[in-house]
Amino acid sequence: MNPELNSQEWHRLFTAKADGTITPEEHERLAALLKESAEARREWFAFQDAEAALLAWSQREALRRDEGVDVTLPKTELAGAHSSRNGWLRYAGTLAAGIVIGLAAWALWPKASLNSGNNRIAARDEATTSSVAMLSRGVNLEWDKSVGVPALNAPLPPGLLRLKSGVAEIEFFQGARLCIEGPAEIRLLSAGAAYCQYGKFSAHVPPPARGFRLSTPKGDIVDLGTDFGLDLNDKSPELHVFKGEVELHQPKVEMRKLTTGTGAGLENPGANRMLVANAAAFVFSHDLDARVIASRREAFDQWQQLNEQRNADPDLRVHLDFQDPDGARSLHNAALHGEDIATGTIVGCNWTEGRWPGKRALQFHSVSDRVRVKLPGEYRQFTIAAWVQLHSLNARQDQSSICMSQGLDVGDVHWQVIHTGAICLGIVAEAHPHVTDDYISPVVFTPDRFGQWVHLAATFDIAAKEVRFYVNGELLSRHTLKRPIVPKPAVAELGNWLPASDYAGSHPVRNFVGCMDDFSFYARALSADEVRQLAQ
Repeated sequence: MNPELNSQEWHRLFTAKADGTITPEEHERLAALLKESAEARREWFAFQDAEAALLAWSQREALRRDEGVDVTLPKTELAGAHSSRNGWLRYAGTLAAGIVIGLAAWALWPKASLNSGNNRIAARDEATTSSVAMLSRGVNLEWDKSVGVPALNAPLPPGLLRLKSGVAEIEFFQGARLCIEGPAEIRLLSAGAAYCQYGKFSAHVPPPARGFRLSTPKGDIVDLGTDFGLDLNDKSPELHVFKGEVELHQPKVEMRKLTTGTGAGLENPGANRMLVANAAAFVFSHDLDARVIASRREAFDQWQQLNEQRNADPDLRVHLDFQDPDGARSLHNAALHGEDIATGTIVGCNWTEGRWPGKRALQFHSVSDRVRVKLPGEYRQFTIAAWVQLHSLNARQDQSSICMSQGLDVGDVHWQVIHTGAICLGIVAEAHPHVTDDYISPVVFTPDRFGQWVHLAATFDIAAKEVRFYVNGELLSRHTLKRPIVPKPAVAELGNWLPASDYAGSHPVRNFVGCMDDFSFYARALSADEVRQLAQ
């Protein structure tokens, strides 16, 4: 091919591919061009570099305009941007051996795109959720375990919830807020509807949630933007309207409207038992504030008392409880029998609030953030556990470190979240070539679980020939040991990984994005009951 004759055609195809407007026929032509011409391949990679530089420049300009931030673009990026779609033929160099893999990827690259109007987002598999509401707050909650136990701040899909006691607050995605007093049973139907079998309920429905519907055995209540209460525990169920207006729909009778300060008995359709609304008989969202704070303080006090007992365990080698002073750049090892183990060193990271007021945590965000710890010794059995709050998973990152030994020596321990959301415990079995015995749990983290505090634990036992994974104190999976490699964690990092302390080259990104407020390492495999107590 004559590059002078075809450079304009290259440029047109490259631009169409980058903009998402390339046709299937053009895509085939571009794939053939890149396969046949080494010069075309060089120019394609130069074009990609220039596109990246332009993107970086546009993002910095947007930040400067929107936030008044003074951002200076590096000269190397300016040069790359300048050469974008004019001077990129100056690029020279050779391609890596990986070009063969790249060509195969091109041949299999999806040719369909979502071209509707100005929408040019390439088609791809996306994460989905069926959630319609979230459990935002709760006090002294006791759920019927046979139905399910939702976690605080957890997204809730359509389905049944049965509260035995306590007060729960559910926020529907449409905007309505519902307080539930146990005992109660409710079935979530959609982002703006639910069916209440029994219990006491109080609802706040702001204007964007107008039309929120609660169905009951005695009829349907459609809210027109108001506050109302519903008592289905009595033999004579009642509806109370505290503010605004609701519609009451009952079988075989005309719809009735109830307004501020009024109420009605629901025992018989069409009955005219009218009431004066009694707000004192219900719990509202604002009533929960003080009760939630008191409940969280009580939970924190209980945790502190249990901590004193746990720290005395003779097999507890490391316990980082993150209760260090403001501004601390190290984490004290609270394990009474871990006096030979140095404190953890904080690199980057920011202090933040943990699971309760007064409970401290570290936030891991960037590729720099980590805590360096030392776990000397060899362990034929161990338990590793942590309270974590994962914020996201990077689609371009294979693993996110929870705790990983530095390097890839035989016996190194790598505990991490992999890109699917599963948990992996890896023990390096061979160093040259590198081979790791990986034990992978079922998926734990989906987008619905991001932002929630989750207790993770894994046990390793050569004598029992078994690895176990636990989530929130419950056994998740068990795996037969592949071979009896004795773990030697040595120097490790929480929330990140380094190939070696003096490593200076590029290496895979393994940083954890989220928070951690407790980390433990035991020199024995804890029982299921012991792990359950850790998760309390």
